[in-house]
Amino acid sequence: MPMQPSPLDGVTLVLYQPQDVVNVAAIIRVMSNFGLSDLRLVEPAAFDPYRIAGIAHHTEPLIRRTRRFPTLDDALADCGLTLGTTGRPRETERRVYLPREAAPEVLAHARAQRVAILFGPEQDGLPNHALDRCHGVITIPTHPFNRSLNLAQAALVIAYELWTAAMLLDASQPDAPVTPGTAARRAPGPAATAVPGGAAPPATGAIAPLATGEEREALFAAVEGLLQALYPGSGPARRAQAAARLRALLMRAQPRSEEARALTNLLRHAARAGGRS
Repeated sequence: MPMQPSPLDGVTLVLYQPQDVVNVAAIIRVMSNFGLSDLRLVEPAAFDPYRIAGIAHHTEPLIRRTRRFPTLDDALADCGLTLGTTGRPRETERRVYLPREAAPEVLAHARAQRVAILFGPEQDGLPNHALDRCHGVITIPTHPFNRSLNLAQAALVIAYELWTAAMLLDASQPDAPVTPGTAARRAPGPAATAVPGGAAPPATGAIAPLATGEEREALFAAVEGLLQALYPGSGPARRAQAAARLRALLMRAQPRSEEARALTNLLRHAARAGGRS
């Protein structure tokens, strides 16, 4: 019997510059445990499928599907909603989610287009230029005595919350086909929509696709082009600071594909007009 589509099929984990192949293996094992199937590695220090298979047993199909990308923009090019993971406060204002808050929103967006959850290098986490590509961040609350989590530990917490939200989404759709994977976790009657902690079940309404990573980067290039045309005498550092603020504002606004394309065209026309004046 063919596998039924999963709410998790549209969710991608992206590891930016992972340094330790053991951590990559641990995350592949976590993904196998919790129904995630798309892993993308950006500039990995090491990727050894044979060694990973020896650490993360019974994950060979997932290992074969793992893809490597030369840049973060390449890895996010087809992704709509993009959430970074960080435990440190940053200067740029972004929406901050707990993992349990993020999971239903991630699944709702994943019904319309691919969603990315971005993890940073083991030592320092995501740099600011990587977080600039995120609509918001997921922060896992921990004890103040030792706030930091291992990369694989953070992935485990988030994958578990996504899996739990996906099970609840299955249970909230009584007319969906019952398969061996869903029958055991579907409860009858009103209890089917109950959520631990009293939270509402994940939203099932359609969500308009957001601009993809490729469309967003075209928009931000147009922003930088307009700043260059309007303020040719200002220094690169000052223009970069202004561009970063505008990028953060636009990411919080979560423009849809058609909105991003329209704004990109407008900014390009404005830059040409500004350059002629």
